[in-house]
Amino acid sequence: MKSLLQIEWMKIRHYKTFWILFALFIISVFGLNMIVFKVKQAIDEADPLLKAMTSGPFGFPDVWKTVGWLTGWLLYFPGFIMIFLVTNEFTYRTHRQNIIDGWSRKQFVSVKLVMAAILAAICTLMMVLASLVFGFASGTSFSVSNLEFIGYFFLTSYTYMLFAFMLALFLRRAALSVGIFFIYALIFDNLISGFISGQTNTPIGSYIAPLQVADDLFQIPFIGKMLPNRPELWILLIIIAAWIVFYHFISLRKFEKQDL
Repeated sequence: MKSLLQIEWMKIRHYKTFWILFALFIISVFGLNMIVFKVKQAIDEADPLLKAMTSGPFGFPDVWKTVGWLTGWLLYFPGFIMIFLVTNEFTYRTHRQNIIDGWSRKQFVSVKLVMAAILAAICTLMMVLASLVFGFASGTSFSVSNLEFIGYFFLTSYTYMLFAFMLALFLRRAALSVGIFFIYALIFDNLISGFISGQTNTPIGSYIAPLQVADDLFQIPFIGKMLPNRPELWILLIIIAAWIVFYHFISLRKFEKQDL
């Protein structure tokens, strides 16, 4: 696997689109959180009663949940990176060359899955750094409470990366994959969640759609609990694990069966 990852690195180290999207993600993580942090400070200064009601979402230990929720809105950027990394293989026929050079189809898919995990880990690292920056900026003392949200954010990121990978593998075209990924994640995932919930007449139906269930590991900060009917956490984790297994299986199955 190490040699395969070295080859992947050679493909992307001079790829400008990768570095531009990566830089935009990092800038956006700190920029978005800074904007909300400053707005929250201004609101607190103007309305002390509201400040008491919202209980400092950027202070430790709540900062892990707040920054995780805000950063989750920016996972489109690494998702686009994942799409371009995969669709470039088909555009430039490098996937064929890899197979000719002795890679198995399973190895080709496996190294992309590892790349998805690496991207998710990088996203998580940015979330942790931003949480530390704004947590200390709030003037509160560091706390190990709520550190589990770091793991939840990794699961959310990895789910997004796998969904983007699957789309790119099936569609093979960057523009089409990016468009569907963005529109689905922004609009249709919520619509599907609502439809399933309505058809099943159970609250858990709202948490079965592939991206919605990952997003709902984080509840909306600032305004208290907004998801009173959310299932137990272990149920959400089981659903996410099932989707991850599905993405692995269907991606490997697709590449093994499709024509090169």
